[in-house]
Amino acid sequence: MKNIFAIFAVVAMLFAACEPVVIDEPTQQIKLTTDAAITINSGSTMGFIKYEILEQIEGAEVKAEADVDWIGSFDYSSQGKIGYSVQANPTAEQRVGVITISYDKTSLTVTITQKLSEAPTHEQITAAYLQGKYYGNYAGLPSGLYNYYLAFSDLGLDANNMYSVPNAHYYFVDLFLDVEPTDMNNIVVPNGVYEFDITNSGYANTFTDSASWYQVNDDKGFAVPGYQTHYEKGKLTVEDNKVTLEVTMEIDYMQKTHTVVYEGSHSLIDCTNETYQ
Repeated sequence: MKNIFAIFAVVAMLFAACEPVVIDEPTQQIKLTTDAAITINSGSTMGFIKYEILEQIEGAEVKAEADVDWIGSFDYSSQGKIGYSVQANPTAEQRVGVITISYDKTSLTVTITQKLSEAPTHEQITAAYLQGKYYGNYAGLPSGLYNYYLAFSDLGLDANNMYSVPNAHYYFVDLFLDVEPTDMNNIVVPNGVYEFDITNSGYANTFTDSASWYQVNDDKGFAVPGYQTHYEKGKLTVEDNKVTLEVTMEIDYMQKTHTVVYEGSHSLIDCTNETYQ
């Protein structure tokens, strides 16, 4: 009899062992409403990740974090989407970064694939005008440093000697030299090679990033949005009656190199008695 009870006990244990163990799965509290894999061009850009909160959790916030330093500037100001920015890819290889979005106990990932940087397209441009203004050693400049502001263009300056001619194209060069003009009635840039300085140091024989750029005007003479572009690289070469500006910049998310050539005489306006602008 004891053996029979023992057998029943073993059978009961076997049935108990076969019962499924139920594990509570965590509830998904947030979901993406845009693709989890995004491919973008090589240039710098901005984008949005859209999401939907499925379960409101008191005190919980949506956060985003990237595993690479070229994705960042996350913006949470709009409900249901996260803004982000991507730096230009300077390499000849495709690169991948992952953004992790978290909300309370739920996390999601978005993979950003950025295309390789293609060789800049090149354009050779003949400038009809080389004009500008000479501000000299204005207040705030170190002693012995002089400011020459150049404007290459197809349509020139307006009646007030400003850069607002409708439909004009301008290439501005904010140049600092360690020499003054030899003739204030005919102010010219001396022969030489002058390098672009992206750090805005103001060193002699360089042109700055902050006040040097390419600009396209609309039919009212205002800069077209997206076409007021600072240079990334540049060099200015002056040789007698030929002045050449070579600059690389990003236009429409593409790297472009423009070689702008002006041939002929040039003379800058003396603005040493005016406020720098």
